[in-house]
Amino acid sequence: MEDYGLLALEYRYGAAEIDKLIEAFSEAISLDPNDAGSYVQRGTAYAAKYTGDEGEFDKAIRDLNEAIRLESSNPDAYIARGNAYDRRADYALDGLGEEKNKALRDYDVALQLLDEAISLNSNDIEAYVNRANVYRSKGEYEEAIQDYGSAIRLDANNAKAYFTRGLAYLLKGEHDRAIEDFGKVTLLDPNFIHAYNSRGASYHAIGEYDKAIRDYGKTIDINSNFRWGYGNRGRAYFAIGEYDRAIQDYDKAIAIGPYTLAYTGRGYAYFYIGDYDRALQDFTAAIDHTSTLHHGYIGRGQVYYHIGDYGKAIQDFDTAIGLNENDPRFYYGRGLAYSSLGDVPKAKADLNKALELGHDRDEVEAALAELKE
Repeated sequence: MEDYGLLALEYRYGAAEIDKLIEAFSEAISLDPNDAGSYVQRGTAYAAKYTGDEGEFDKAIRDLNEAIRLESSNPDAYIARGNAYDRRADYALDGLGEEKNKALRDYDVALQLLDEAISLNSNDIEAYVNRANVYRSKGEYEEAIQDYGSAIRLDANNAKAYFTRGLAYLLKGEHDRAIEDFGKVTLLDPNFIHAYNSRGASYHAIGEYDKAIRDYGKTIDINSNFRWGYGNRGRAYFAIGEYDRAIQDYDKAIAIGPYTLAYTGRGYAYFYIGDYDRALQDFTAAIDHTSTLHHGYIGRGQVYYHIGDYGKAIQDFDTAIGLNENDPRFYYGRGLAYSSLGDVPKAKADLNKALELGHDRDEVEAALAELKE
């Protein structure tokens, strides 16, 4: 899933390549219907393509179930099926708790099988990397980092192990170590586009925007159709207040292949330069593109509030809260809208809820003082 997922991000080339691989594995299965490995590969490819199309998900699960039926001790099959369940739950964002539980059950079976493989052969690099990937999928980053380290000790030139350990450090918030690992990848493989993209994300996270912009630019040098490079660089330009440059990069990303966060990013850039009509258009496009993500609703709600359309702002904040009830920004925004309408009880309740969830105390207290006044 790691490899196919990265390939899928390389828009145009990647999507077409996955389709070719599915065709190739289908041919392999027709030649040998008992080859569990081909079912794992095809199922993983179907899962990597999943963006809400339940048909793709069903094909993935059907293939992976067959792989497990044919070879019940194959850890790759359990990892792949767990990743497929995980992907569906993460993409839907609608409380698919059972899918998460299924993923965890598969990961636990895979861990048992990989423990056995490593106990039989302590030099099995692939087993260490696979076990680390499972730990990372479960959010157990320290265990993942230890296993990646074992793989690297066995093969100091394993770019994939450095990259995936870098991802674990990135998710763990240890950005300096992530940057070091991604840098090692770029030395071992100067065209590993995702190493530059991920290092850019690490630099971005610690506020080193110039370095992030440089790395995102490198992804574009490697693949001019890498829409994520444009989108991420646009986000970095936005962070330093270069809104026109951000808009230009978001334009390029959307021209290659629209995605939700490019629309919301461009929407905020338009909002900050005062072009509210275009901001509304982009936030609405984000909602149309993926209605299960809150980003478009919160952005559009902020624009509606700013232009004085408080009723529509409240509707969008309501939807955002329905999608993610633990984000303080949504309650803060809705509280301000209720305050502007003179609905003191609802405004007070929302502002206090925002404070409870961790919103900036000074902002909330200022809003409450204004409400009291």
